[in-house]
Amino acid sequence: MIHIKRNPDLESAYKAMQEGFSDYIIPLGLSLEVFQERILTRDANQLEHSFVAFHGERPVGLWLNGLKKIKKEQVMRCGGLGVDPQYRRLGIAKALYEAQLSYAKELEVDRLMLEVIQGNTPAIDLYHQLGYRQDHELGYFQRDEPNQVNPLVEIDEVAFERRYAQQGEYIWQQDPGVMKYRKATYYELDGAFIAASNDSIFAIVTEESEVARIATEATRRLSGTTYQVQSTNPLVWEALRAEGWVQRDLKQFVMSKAIR
Repeated sequence: MIHIKRNPDLESAYKAMQEGFSDYIIPLGLSLEVFQERILTRDANQLEHSFVAFHGERPVGLWLNGLKKIKKEQVMRCGGLGVDPQYRRLGIAKALYEAQLSYAKELEVDRLMLEVIQGNTPAIDLYHQLGYRQDHELGYFQRDEPNQVNPLVEIDEVAFERRYAQQGEYIWQQDPGVMKYRKATYYELDGAFIAASNDSIFAIVTEESEVARIATEATRRLSGTTYQVQSTNPLVWEALRAEGWVQRDLKQFVMSKAIR
């Protein structure tokens, strides 16, 4: 008998993810410590909003969720859906979805959201069946720049966040909460505001036509040799490639479903 529990204990959620993602496109190989630090804390997933399916005492499925307010909407994001390969095609994923949907409505959540790797056809088909629709594509870019010139001018975090809230491309795993957690530093360059930490450029707040140029110039001013940037804007993708950024093979669809 399969039963579903909200707010699972850490060990059960971890075991469910290990089994559910054992044959995933990208091998995870997570330790319990990395699961807790990266998947839960850094990526803002919360067990209190998540669901695990059990067969007896065995965790066999996981629907991991995070909850944030995004542009005046309460958004619940699926940070991971996995079912033990031995228990697939039994309706467990749909049952997990229905449990979290009912719970989300109780919390007066406005929208459900997730990212899915392009090429993961079974997952994409399932999300379409559940009513999710594609909003954006998320692309990942990298650039090497070993030679540094004059450093960037630092600015106040509050000033950055004020401007970010007015116009900023929103990416869940790059938002101000993540910036704080990753101890980002904030900069100004030619009127653009930038948030970065080590090799990651989290956000560039400026006109669309300027993003790639600012990103490239920032790599010449930041310490380090390799830089990462993400974007959901195909015009920015094209401009980044023209500036010498290399797009990774990994691409994702950002999907969502309005429930209010």
